[in-house]
Amino acid sequence: MMSFRCHTKLKQIAAIVAAFVYYCQAEPNSSPFLESGAARASRPVILIVRIHNGLVSAPAGIAFVVNDQKAFVLDVGRAPGTTNQFVGLEWRGTGVRPSTAAPDDSIHEFRFDALDSSSAKIQWDWGRIGNAAVGRLRVDRPTKVTLKLVREMWPDFAGVTTATTNGATGAATLPGGGKVIWRLITEPAPISHDADSLVVAADPARPVHLVAGIGTLPPLGQVDSILKDAETVYQGRRPSASGDWGDFVGAIADNLNNSRIYSSDNHLLAHTVSRDWSEGPNYAPYFCWDSFFNGALACLDDPHTARDTVRGVLSCATAEGFVPNFGHWQYQSNSASTDRSQPPVGALCVWKMQQRWPDNAFLHEMYPKLVKWHEWWLKARDGNQDGLLEWGSNGKGFQGALYETGWDDTLHFQGAEMVGPNMNADAVDLNALYSMDAEYLARMAEAIGLKADAERFRLEHEAMNKRINDNLWNEDLGMYCSRLWGRDGQLGKFLSRLTPMNFYPLICGAPDRERAQRVLQVLTDPKKFWGQWRLPTLAYDDPDWKRQHYWRGKVWAPVNYLIFQGLQRYATPQQRNDFARSSVELFMRNWTAKGVCGENYLSTDGSQSSDPNYTWGSLLCLIGVEAMLAQAEDGKIVTAPGWVGDWTLRNIPLGGKLYQVRVHQGETMVAPER
Repeated sequence: MMSFRCHTKLKQIAAIVAAFVYYCQAEPNSSPFLESGAARASRPVILIVRIHNGLVSAPAGIAFVVNDQKAFVLDVGRAPGTTNQFVGLEWRGTGVRPSTAAPDDSIHEFRFDALDSSSAKIQWDWGRIGNAAVGRLRVDRPTKVTLKLVREMWPDFAGVTTATTNGATGAATLPGGGKVIWRLITEPAPISHDADSLVVAADPARPVHLVAGIGTLPPLGQVDSILKDAETVYQGRRPSASGDWGDFVGAIADNLNNSRIYSSDNHLLAHTVSRDWSEGPNYAPYFCWDSFFNGALACLDDPHTARDTVRGVLSCATAEGFVPNFGHWQYQSNSASTDRSQPPVGALCVWKMQQRWPDNAFLHEMYPKLVKWHEWWLKARDGNQDGLLEWGSNGKGFQGALYETGWDDTLHFQGAEMVGPNMNADAVDLNALYSMDAEYLARMAEAIGLKADAERFRLEHEAMNKRINDNLWNEDLGMYCSRLWGRDGQLGKFLSRLTPMNFYPLICGAPDRERAQRVLQVLTDPKKFWGQWRLPTLAYDDPDWKRQHYWRGKVWAPVNYLIFQGLQRYATPQQRNDFARSSVELFMRNWTAKGVCGENYLSTDGSQSSDPNYTWGSLLCLIGVEAMLAQAEDGKIVTAPGWVGDWTLRNIPLGGKLYQVRVHQGETMVAPER
């Protein structure tokens, strides 16, 4: 069976060669691409057209980007003359939820309600075919829908559009002087228009069909069949799940595939954490650990964009290897956070991507950047030179250091102070993550034939684990704890405010069996962390837990995902399955009811909190996927015993192949997809 990666590459080559090569004509109305000057009129012009919903302000819109230079954007809105007229700007408050979106943009599906007095339910489907897009608007009662011709897009991108009797036409001038002609045709024709938008009347008995794009457009009569065929093909390869938890796998694809944002400054289509955080085109932020997690999530269905997302965040790294907390953004007049980094999860996520869709060329490309980041930590974040790391900030003080932890307002480090650029506390979480990073860098080095590097990182992993055990084990609590620096070479005071950070040494394999069991006793205590909605970022019995203020008691998917890596090492099958079940059910109860993918969740009642469309919320679902089907270090397929329930997972990639998983009556069966 041809791999998804190879198949996609061949399609890309075919698209460029077959679909986007046009020969310039002398007649101004016969060619979609016109060059000025006789010297240019006879040579072929290659048009590379990107078609996606990659304009940050138009999640349900269609962007046509030509040669990374010019663009046209068609956004689909609701009834004219109402508040919140257009679907664009953000998901929040629009009534639109992320839904089916194929990585190749062959099919997109959206559902939303009209805001006018009709209260119509609108179904908007569109898909790419060659250098054009086809679309269809269906309604359950008569209503009017606005088609907005977006003029504000990427810097230096422009497309002048003009309404016609049956749609619109647009023209954009390329730097060489030639013009690209774009057309939109609707059936039925628009009932009204102005300089920026068209209004179409939709009726249950007569859906609105449209075609738009560059060059020859598909016939309007073929729109339905094109969309039907595209949906059939995509559903046949889409990662999905059915059974007790619903489609928790498809929820990952829906959220990640709708978070792909195009940037004209680096020509990347990459995942942003949330459309709501962007400050306009080219300012969809690359948050550090968030973006790495996006890569691990997206590679289930879209390994190409997953890799470009990792490329995007690492493009913000400095020559010294420092990867900023954020880059490619505008925040307080800064485009990047030059004072602080964020948790080192890059090697973990890149290795997860490699396990699903092996690509040694990508490993070769990313490995040296991840190594430099790894080495930066010891140079910049070991203030007392004891071999253990502290969080820090070069200029933003204690709050900047908290931002570097990724837990912006955590109480875990209460009692620590800044000494120079670093906290005066050896951080149990950072040291465990650094050890984990060394372990995964060793695996990457082995995979690309760097055996000396692999051995070096294995030794570093072991040495850091020893330092964690020798210095950060609190025998009285039976826990690993962060620790203040001591004086005159003496060990300092333990910080004993319990959070999931105290469990992080499970992730890197630091504890022996005896210590691991003591840690697990606290982790699985229903009065501490193992309640109905887990894991709270403060223990249930902490006096501040009830406040549920951001990282003070809420459930955060990246924390659950990291802790699950530790449970895979030490916990019983029942504990692992119980944790996976609680994580997925927390996500799905909110996703099914409201279509939200939470930045975090309240551990009081399990409801979504903060940003309702933040991609890493779906890490809760990835825990379920990895609990049922994973790949061991030797490449063998691993399944978990002891499941009580009924599930079927389809098109789950591992080792460059797609698998089906069937769990029924306590038995797990795995077979390659046909």
